[in-house]
Amino acid sequence: MKYSDSVKALFNATINEFALSPENYAVNPGKDFSRNRKLGFKDFLRMFLTMEGDCVKEEIYRYFGRVTSAPSKAAYYKQRTKLNKDALRNFLFLFNKKLSKNLYKNRYQLISCDGSSADLFRNPDDPDTFYEPNGKSTKGFNQIHINAMYSILDRRFTDLVIQPGRKRNEYSAFCEMVDAADSEPGSMIYLGDRGYASYNNFAHIAEKNQLFLIRCTDKKTEGLLGFSLDGVKELDYHVDRILSRSQSKKRHLQPDKDGNYRHISQKVPMDFLSNEHPEYSISLRIIRIEIAPGCYENLITNLPDLEFDIHEFKDLYHLRWSEENAFRDIKYPLCLKAFHSRKYEYTVQEVWARAILHNFCTEIMLHVTLEKRDTKFQYQINYSEGFKISRDFLRIHDNVTILDVEGLIAQNIEAIRPNRIFARQQRFKLPLSFCYRS
Repeated sequence: MKYSDSVKALFNATINEFALSPENYAVNPGKDFSRNRKLGFKDFLRMFLTMEGDCVKEEIYRYFGRVTSAPSKAAYYKQRTKLNKDALRNFLFLFNKKLSKNLYKNRYQLISCDGSSADLFRNPDDPDTFYEPNGKSTKGFNQIHINAMYSILDRRFTDLVIQPGRKRNEYSAFCEMVDAADSEPGSMIYLGDRGYASYNNFAHIAEKNQLFLIRCTDKKTEGLLGFSLDGVKELDYHVDRILSRSQSKKRHLQPDKDGNYRHISQKVPMDFLSNEHPEYSISLRIIRIEIAPGCYENLITNLPDLEFDIHEFKDLYHLRWSEENAFRDIKYPLCLKAFHSRKYEYTVQEVWARAILHNFCTEIMLHVTLEKRDTKFQYQINYSEGFKISRDFLRIHDNVTILDVEGLIAQNIEAIRPNRIFARQQRFKLPLSFCYRS
């Protein structure tokens, strides 16, 4: 059996597990998904998870074939209204558990956290997602914000928190996902950019007995250190900090360590400070490295010195960039730019569906071996084509059609050109519009 077939078998096993107890994933348990219909529970899930950017009728024909016996659009709409808000999240977790993990140093799972916005159907009456006309859009636009945990070495989404654009809060989303993660103590390293550098985030990870490596600005790093970074080119420094809401030294419980205290404003979230626990102690390691001539980065971590040398951090942190590519992939090859509904809860469903499909596709692509070539450049698979091939493979359900998945993916390759740098393009793109959205 080819590896793609085994991954599809695991995916189908997940669908079968769902079908055994549909009441756990229904809005109305005991009623929804209780009758046999033309668009059954299994077919609906598989079709919904493999949808592209066409209208619903074309998606139905793509899955069932262009036949008069294909289900109607109304059947599709009725089925999707029956899924409760946690159904696809549970599907993602269940499918991920069936897949093996790639570990850093045979011990650590590298988890990156980042966020990305997605444009919705324009609705000025939704204050939580609508942005008024500005320099980007003369009519205004609606957005949601996707916060994601991403397993770097597995190229796999592990959890999502989806928020209305106007109510985005990456700090709270990060803490929510860290608290929800189910892993052995000391088995995960969280990587994040400077937007995630906060005492509260550090504390949530530490309380779960996990590790982190988070980029930080010069200003925040200097405040944490207690001295200026001017002229400092390389640094590996340990600090012990005591966090408190009080600015009065008289209220310090450890007056002999006044230099270690840091005041946390009442406006700043710190979930581990309260009247019963007025102080919180945390130990941090501060790294400063030169990533290019005259360009420096600060990293806050709790990784142990003996296992992680300062010269290892540059390459380790750079791995975080793969999550940026993952957001690009679910938006374009996997068609997240084309939602099939204007209702917020259904939009959230489609985000989860694209994340699940992404994990299925990348699991196959990671195990495709390319022939070695005696050429100027090394080659890698074309991930855009790989996603499309893997999605078409998952959609097959007639037990007749055969697709050489590994062969097709290996056939679509592109050269790896190292050290190429492009300025990030800041372009506003309207979402694809469907007049029939409901």
